[in-house]
Amino acid sequence: MKKRENTRGGIDPLKITALFLFLFVGPLIIFKPAYDYTVVKNLTGWLFCILLSVVFLFQKKNFVFEIRNFAVFLAFAFWVLLLALNARYGTGAARALEDYLLYFLIFTFAMNIRLSRGETYLWLASGFIATLTALFNFLGPRRYVVSTFGNPNFYAGHIMMLMAVAFSFLFVKESDRKEKYFLTAFIVFAFLSILATRSRAAAFGSVFGIATVAFLLYGRGSFLKKWSGYAVILIAGLAGYTRIAHWIATNIRMYIWKGTLRMISAKPFTGWGPGNFPFIYPYYRIREYFLQLTKTPVTIQSHNEYLQLLAETGIVGLALFLGLIVIIIFGVLKKINLNDSPLTQSPPPSSSPLKGEESRKKTQKKDTSNWEGIFIRGCIGAMAAVLVDNMFSTNLRNPSTAMYFWFLAGTCAGYAGKKEINFNSSKYLWYAAGFAAFVMFVFTSFYRITPDIYLKRGIWAKEAHRLNEAISNYHIVCSINPHNYEAFYKMAFAYGESGRLKESEKIYLYINKNIFPHFAETDKNLGTVYLRLGDYRKALYYYKWAEWLNPYDIDVLCGTASMYIMFYNDPRQAVGYLDRVLTIDPKNGYANTVLALLKKEGKI
Repeated sequence: MKKRENTRGGIDPLKITALFLFLFVGPLIIFKPAYDYTVVKNLTGWLFCILLSVVFLFQKKNFVFEIRNFAVFLAFAFWVLLLALNARYGTGAARALEDYLLYFLIFTFAMNIRLSRGETYLWLASGFIATLTALFNFLGPRRYVVSTFGNPNFYAGHIMMLMAVAFSFLFVKESDRKEKYFLTAFIVFAFLSILATRSRAAAFGSVFGIATVAFLLYGRGSFLKKWSGYAVILIAGLAGYTRIAHWIATNIRMYIWKGTLRMISAKPFTGWGPGNFPFIYPYYRIREYFLQLTKTPVTIQSHNEYLQLLAETGIVGLALFLGLIVIIIFGVLKKINLNDSPLTQSPPPSSSPLKGEESRKKTQKKDTSNWEGIFIRGCIGAMAAVLVDNMFSTNLRNPSTAMYFWFLAGTCAGYAGKKEINFNSSKYLWYAAGFAAFVMFVFTSFYRITPDIYLKRGIWAKEAHRLNEAISNYHIVCSINPHNYEAFYKMAFAYGESGRLKESEKIYLYINKNIFPHFAETDKNLGTVYLRLGDYRKALYYYKWAEWLNPYDIDVLCGTASMYIMFYNDPRQAVGYLDRVLTIDPKNGYANTVLALLKKEGKI
């Protein structure tokens, strides 16, 4: 029986559509009616997987993989699944699994396609448009650079990958002058836009990614050119060491990292489970975090991907993730021969027409090899940029960067592919992957994006002081997604502001008992609700919880002091709380006034 040919090339309209949606539309699309107007980008990832599954089924495509890459990948995927099934908070684990499934499917499909130069320019074109949008953001009145990503760091985390790829394309032999002008302009504009985001980590990651591309491109070539990028980084780092060290030491991330390390030390090998970081972290938080100017009531990420992986998947999970990336990179570099620089390849001389024809064919083959070799080095540089950036950022926790990082990883893994599974078996993989992507496309549309539309409407109504309208919209969100703790929280707050205290109490208790214990300022708000209801025992109970979680909350300290004076007739306890308030804020009007009255009345 004749073996089926494994189709890896050729022009396929459906494949082009999949790549167009993922590489061009994905980075640019936003959906303003939704609260998180960038979550729509996830749909392009699911569509990419759906369409490619159809392409592979029509092509009768064999599944291609490199056994070591795929073994470690499967081990990481099964480890994440096992931890998710045993996580304390299933809501968080399920939400994390949605993203992991998206990334793993993208990785699998990327491993089985080969991009042409033209197809890669779909991504570069979208990046160029996003970069111009970012620069216009900077020139605007707010000077707030978000482009089409909703957040300066998310934009920077995405665009730095394209900088590395664009830099590598400058060395493709077939690139004409106009193409190189475009690539140079893109790199310059992209870097300027990253500087405009004020993301130091992304700026450093961008330079590191380009230095990595240069290192890989020159192979055994010029020592100076090979190491020049890293040398510039080292010299700049030494020159600015004092400033960099001060920035790290005084950055609020240090408090988050210390708390994360405490969390890791409690379960170092297995972690707490995917998506469980925000639920567990409050118990291990360094409380002095709340004395910082940029504090927030909720910490969702550790702002360091490696600490986050340790906290959620343990030493085993981090080792599998890093092992997978290292094996992919070294495997593909071995395949394309790291020591042979694509910049110095030249065809052998010929002395006869026959040899000349053979030489021409070999030259054509080497031209293809030249482009692919350079492209792979660009992909590795892009991955290196992301890995460095994520020592200080959350970009690998956001699909706008993570989807494309896993796409690059899968692309590199595909070039190292050696094994094939025949189509009779592979078709079940393509059917399953396509079906899973379709289900998740529908699920994301209905369960994630639709509620976000009503959540945004509720927030707008609340800001306009239309509390009943806000509550109505929050109800719709919670009826579609009964695990949306943010919507429940906002609804409870709106009920409290409208004077419907019993409804507010009921929802706050539901959040605490069933969805997210101690979310944001739930305990503080419950204390206030009970204080207004006249239940001082319960008010003090929840204020004590709020104080334990954040001992520097002035509202909680003042509220507790007032209860000790008014309902427990214990001015000495109250003074202790008021003194703590004045330690935090010496000019606090309430604390100074009450202390003065207590002294005047002779109670202290």
